Order: sequence, then structure tokens, then C-alpha cells
Amino acid sequence: MPERLAFTHGTLLTDAGEVRDALVLVEAGHIAYAGPWTAPPADAAVIDAAGRYVAPGLIDIHIHGGDGSDFMDATPEDVDRIFAYHARHGVTALCPTTATGPHAEILACLDSINAYRSRGNRYGRALGAHIEGPYLCQTKRGCHLPEYVRNPVEAEWSELLERGPLATMTLAPELPGARPLIEALRRRGAIPSIGHSEALYHEIVEALDWGAAHATHLYCAMTDAMNNRWRGTPNPRTAGIVEAVYLEERLSSELITDGKHLSKEMMILALRNKGYDKLAIISDAMRGAGMPDGEYTFGPRHGMVAVVKNREARIPDGTALASSVYAMDEMVRVFRDATGVPLWQAVRMASLTPAEILGVDDQLGSLRPGKAADLILLDEACQVHGTWMAGRRID
Repeated sequence: MPERLAFTHGTLLTDAGEVRDALVLVEAGHIAYAGPWTAPPADAAVIDAAGRYVAPGLIDIHIHGGDGSDFMDATPEDVDRIFAYHARHGVTALCPTTATGPHAEILACLDSINAYRSRGNRYGRALGAHIEGPYLCQTKRGCHLPEYVRNPVEAEWSELLERGPLATMTLAPELPGARPLIEALRRRGAIPSIGHSEALYHEIVEALDWGAAHATHLYCAMTDAMNNRWRGTPNPRTAGIVEAVYLEERLSSELITDGKHLSKEMMILALRNKGYDKLAIISDAMRGAGMPDGEYTFGPRHGMVAVVKNREARIPDGTALASSVYAMDEMVRVFRDATGVPLWQAVRMASLTPAEILGVDDQLGSLRPGKAADLILLDEACQVHGTWMAGRRID
């Protein structure tokens, strides 16, 4: 890898707009300059962007798998395959996400993430695991295996926290035993996220006071009162997570923007009420991402069967979606086209916003001098033409 790398004649996507005919200069794996055109140093290796967009690498904080593999498979080959697949779609950092399953299998998944990091993060940065479950509301479990959904038990979750590395954990805060877990996550610097839950508004406010700060995949597997009709007796406790996301400044959230989970109207509603700096685009991709139509399990190989047809994953009876088969660059494109926002804003929601949610925005998420040189080349259709991490091209 050359000491200096210059990306020339591209349109820079910043966290506040576009800079045309820009230069991005990389030195020793970090951004040295990103702005209007100026001649690069003579010793820099030049990459001509040829009018394409130069954008920060995408950061996916909720992702289960892809290319036929799931992080719950917990082998070096499967972990590498998932990272490599999503790197081809512009992801330079992600939170490997578990699924509800036997305790030993979740621990094995964490071990495999640690092992990947020890091998040098070859295909992208592992920012720490996202533990989704097993502490979920049974009625809101979605495609997670019902036999492993359970209430928090300290002897169990303390082992997860010790094993790490944890970035965030999704749990239902109304469950008995949720409070000490939320408080323990906060003490360790991990983000307690509300999800797969029937929590009502007052329960969510309590969880915020304990340390919760995020809501998992907005609108999906959660309570809300937005479709309630007047029943003659007002009940101030009918509001749920959606209303809390909109009303509580302490809560950030995320959207699955594949056009399958949410209508464009719901995406626009979320954006107008919460703003692009508090809503992250996620893939929630499962092992069927990048694969042909067919049957794939969600989570472990003995997990819930999902039927993928026409790029939509559903449980076998067709009544519910089973995660997503879209990659992050596609999520950005669908969101941009559905909402009409400029591309820089959609990219921000898939880069700087998740970095801010995780508290790593001082290092990642935008092309500001001093940050890691994690960047991608995009065309107008949001197709990725190259992915670099710390100035090194990921192949």
C-alpha cells in the first residue's frame, strides 16, 4: 500500500453536502485532505474517480450474514465470507449480529468475532457484536427461534458481557430482570437497544433512565398506537416504541430501507420526525443476501427457515418477513429514491449517523482529516466501484 494515495476528479459526499471536482488525500491510512481540487503531491499514487462519488465507507450496525453464511455459523470461513460480501457493497465496518439460540452458540459467535479481529480485520472492521436476543418478548420475536426466547438471567448475560466484544444488545425492557442488564451494558460502554418488545411508553421512559439509548429496526417487531382508533376511553398508556422514538430525544433508531419492510410513506414519516442524524440505515441482512431464491435459515443453521423469493425473505407461512436480503448500498439507493433526499444525506445515514450512535465518529463515518481512510467510490445508481479501508483496497 502506498504511503500516499490521491483520489482525484470525484464528487465528495460530505456529512453536509457535495463538493464537486474534489481531491481526497490519504496519508498512512488516514485522511489528510478532503475538499476542493488542489494538485496532489507528486509522490502520491493517483486513483481517478472519473466523476464518481467519493464517499465514506458504509457502517452497518445490524447485520446477520450474507453470501450463504451467518455469523452464528461461527467459523473463520463463514465470518470472512460475510465481511467480504458486504465489503463489495461498500461496507467498511459493521456490528456482527447474533440471533436467538443456545447460550453456547452465542458464545461461539462472539469467539469467532474476536478471532476475526485478531486476524487483522481483513475485509472490514468488526466494531463489536450486536446481541439480538435472547431476551425478547415472545409475541414479538419475529423469526427468532421461540424455544430460546427467555428472560434475562444474570449468570448467563454476565458471561456474554465478559466474553465480548459487545457494541450493542437488543432486548425487551419490560421483561423481568431487564433493568440490571441495561445498567450493566451501560457500565461496559455497550448500547442497550429496545426491540422485539411490547413495551409501552412509560416502560420505555423507565428504560431510558436505566441507560437505554436506541431502538432496533423502527416499526418492526414493536408496539405502537399510530393505528389506534378512538375507543371512547382515552388510555395514556397505549403509546409504544414508535411514539417514544419520535418524542424522546435520548433515543436514536434505525430503518430497514429495502422497500419490503416499510413503505416510502413510513420512511418519510420517520425522517421528518426524527431526522437523519438520529436514524441509521441498516441492512439486517441474513444469509440469503446475495444468493438465489430458495430456503435459508435465519441465524444458526438449525434456525427458523426463511423462504427467499423475488428478493424478499419470509417465514414459511408467508405471514411475516424474515430479515432482509439487501446490502447497504442497495438500502441507500432505495431510501434515496423513495424519500427524495439528496444522496449525501442517505449516505450520511449509513455512515456518520451509525458511527455517532456507536460513539466512534471521532475515527469513522466521514471523510474529515484525521479520520481513518475508509472510503468507497459510488456511481449515480449507488453501485460500488471500489472499497478502501485505512487506505487499503479490499478485494
